[in-house]
Amino acid sequence: MVTIFTVHGKIELFIPDSHSLKDRRRIVNSVKTSLQKNFNISVADSSEDNVWQRATLGFALVSSNYRGLQETLDAIDRQLGNNPEFELIEMKYEYLPTISDKLSL
Repeated sequence: MVTIFTVHGKIELFIPDSHSLKDRRRIVNSVKTSLQKNFNISVADSSEDNVWQRATLGFALVSSNYRGLQETLDAIDRQLGNNPEFELIEMKYEYLPTISDKLSL
């Protein structure tokens, strides 16, 4: 039997040194690339265009291993919390119902 665990959530960042949308976009793109590269997750910028010092990212992560999924979320939280370019305001996420099915070949 194969079980699939899915998490989706949102990350709120405060970027104190951002003075334009270009500044915010540069930092957000760097964060997105880093998360995608290091954790193989889907990330999208859903920030409001008229706010320069705040960013909102949506993300989704899928795994067949619950423990590994939780460890990945903890590692993401640590990485975001240790970045000097921004402050992590909040990282909220929720698990979607698991999907289990027999593997058919």
